[in-house]
Formats: sequence, C-alpha cells, structure tokens
Amino acid sequence: MLVLENSVGLQKGMVGIVNTYADRRQRGSNNVIIAHEFLHTLGATDKYEPGSGQLSVPHGLADPDRKPLYPQVYAEIMGGRIALAADDAVIPKSLKYAIIGPLTASEIRLAD
Repeated sequence: MLVLENSVGLQKGMVGIVNTYADRRQRGSNNVIIAHEFLHTLGATDKYEPGSGQLSVPHGLADPDRKPLYPQVYAEIMGGRIALAADDAVIPKSLKYAIIGPLTASEIRLAD
C-alpha cells in the first residue's frame, strides 16, 4: 500500500494539514485520518509511540481489557489503527470502526 506523508493537527491556531489517498475506495480511511487530525486541534494527543509508531498500551487500544487482547475490533481514534497484534495494526476502513477512548475524551473535554 502507498505510504502517505505525515498529517498534522495543531491545537494552537486550530490548524490541520491532512495527507489522504486520492482513491475513492480510501474514503473511509481518509475520514479516520481527518478525524484524528481534527481532534488534535481540540487538544487530543497521539496514542502511539512517536519513534516506532506502535500503539500505546493501554490508551492506544480501543478495548484494553479485551481477552485475548489481540486482535482488537476497533481503533482508538488517536491511536489511529486497529491493533491486530502487539506489532501489527491497520487503519480502519471507516469511522464505524473507531472509538474515542476515555483519555482522549478527557483531553477534548467530552468527559471529566
């Protein structure tokens, strides 16, 4: 699959620059990327490790209490991907497969 340049969402100035796929079949994945960057403008932080891109556990997982832990069914939106294994994850094909986890909700003030 084609690798995109990094997208960026900045809280100061509420600015986002999003690189997406031009293929209509990628519309759902593009929406996940757009939502992720938009939430940065509201104060949400990434839920993956900056150097490796590996999802942060537990906050980068949609269901950190799942037994077995992998594969996950959904993505935490600020993790940006569905964890299939500890070292494997995919961008969801739709926002239907993404959730806002408790820490992200707190960061954007959806929850206290």
